[in-house]
Amino acid sequence: MPAPTQQIIITKSAISSGVTPSSLPPNLLVHSLDEPYSHVHLIVQNKKKKFTQRQLDELSLELAVTLDDTIPNDKSVLITASNIDPNNKPIDPKSIIKKARTKHLKTHSLDTPMNTLPWPSSSPFSLSACKIVEHASIDKSPTDDDTSEIVSIDGLVCSSLRSSLLDLLSPSDVEKREKKIDSIFWKKGAYDDVAGEDGKGYGLNDEMMIALNSDNVEPSAITELGRRVKGYLEDVNDGCPIRLTKLPSSVFGPHVAPLGGNAPTHSDGSTFDWHIDGDPSLTPPGAFRDYYGLYNNRVGGDKPRFVSALVYLNEDWKEEWEGGTEFLDLPSEETYKTRVKPGRVVLLDSDITHRVTTPNKLAGEDRPRYSIVLKLLIRKERKTKKSEDNVVVLARKTPDDKYIGSAKA
Repeated sequence: MPAPTQQIIITKSAISSGVTPSSLPPNLLVHSLDEPYSHVHLIVQNKKKKFTQRQLDELSLELAVTLDDTIPNDKSVLITASNIDPNNKPIDPKSIIKKARTKHLKTHSLDTPMNTLPWPSSSPFSLSACKIVEHASIDKSPTDDDTSEIVSIDGLVCSSLRSSLLDLLSPSDVEKREKKIDSIFWKKGAYDDVAGEDGKGYGLNDEMMIALNSDNVEPSAITELGRRVKGYLEDVNDGCPIRLTKLPSSVFGPHVAPLGGNAPTHSDGSTFDWHIDGDPSLTPPGAFRDYYGLYNNRVGGDKPRFVSALVYLNEDWKEEWEGGTEFLDLPSEETYKTRVKPGRVVLLDSDITHRVTTPNKLAGEDRPRYSIVLKLLIRKERKTKKSEDNVVVLARKTPDDKYIGSAKA
């Protein structure tokens, strides 16, 4: 009877970081694997003898230290080992990889649904109250008809939910917080629109950010916001179930939180930088990239679309005070700016270049324009045969849609 064979699955990130067949122990046999399992670059079989646990640990450590993004004692990203049937049954790489993918997905919370309940029929809120104010397309790809989208929606967040969301950011006296930022909860310089750089505006302090993004207790207002966004998306996608996942820390790291707040004032001046919230074609090596690879944000299927949900939260805001979010079409340098209204929701593709703008002097020097941002991964839970039908729609197309810059072509 042939001796049992053991398999090791090595991810692409290991290969791209310099782990090659020549750098592995000489008694390993290397096999390539094609689509649809391209996230796994190699299957390595030890045909000489079965690995001991110590040898597995040593090999895992050897591979792990090669990767900047991997903790040495975390084997889930790098290796899945499995004994081959001693009766010499055929090896089933797809079955092994499927199990490894499922474990990887759960281990790193890459597809964990938001805490949203089914759309409650008893809710006083109705989707019929929603009105799309503007639907704009921007950043046309030079190779296809793909565009990023911006959708402004009124009626999705009612006055009571808007107030509850603002309470999460600034649980102060209602009248006072509308006129000036409360330094108990906000800190100058804490808002960093570009990761790794010093903040230039007011941001929530560390204690507030920890409370807002706690994995233990999600604020009920966030659950309700997620529930309404989910209901809206399912409506415009003809009833198809939509899965919402809050941006996991395994995508960009713990420094990029799924929830945050903005409070620009006129006194901040023009200090905010252009940035993007996230782009799956630019994710760093790590758990997310190992599973999904690099891809365009709107390919659909099981690859989630990176979308941000922004809600303007002031109780009172005059349109002439401005302070909207500005978007940039890079090829043409043409810009587009949203209009602020209390409770207005803006859904945007996270890969759009955009920035915070400050209110003008009509609002006063210190009046903050509050907003909350929820970063999401969204996908359809029911697939169709046509790949283009598997992309989550942010809004139905109408003759009134706007096309910005290079998206006009």
